[in-house]
Amino acid sequence: MKQTIALSILFLTLSLSGFSQKMGHVNSQRLLSMMPESKEVQTQVEEYIKQLESQLSTMSNEYQSKLAEYQNNQALWSDPVKESKAEEISSLEKRIQRFQQTAQRSMSQKEEELFEPILDKLQNAIKKVADEHGYDYVFDSGSGAVLHAPDSDDMTSLIKKELGLE
Repeated sequence: MKQTIALSILFLTLSLSGFSQKMGHVNSQRLLSMMPESKEVQTQVEEYIKQLESQLSTMSNEYQSKLAEYQNNQALWSDPVKESKAEEISSLEKRIQRFQQTAQRSMSQKEEELFEPILDKLQNAIKKVADEHGYDYVFDSGSGAVLHAPDSDDMTSLIKKELGLE
């Protein structure tokens, strides 16, 4: 919402000031999805997620096994054994929760780390095309930052060409 208000003020200011600014728009998410590097990185991210899920599955199976053992044998065990087994199960529950939290952060960091060079490449291509074609402002229509796209030029084909995607 703040972005929309800021863009509205920018357009109003530019139109009132009489400056002739060349504006363009591009859908960076669509371009990003077309880049071969993105497909490779997505595969790497998916493999990383599978590793994390495998570890979580192993931990969950261990938890289920210990819980079933406890439920099946608690009547046979002495109080100290029951208490020890209950603590073991509780500890495993906490380890699983910590692992899930750590895995989520780790997955986000990994994705960010792998996509950073691709995003830099895309940003550099956008800047180069904007400079070469005299665009003063370029808006990302994929993120909803465009108030009115028809008044600007769609630079997607020019950037695709710059990235060698055509």
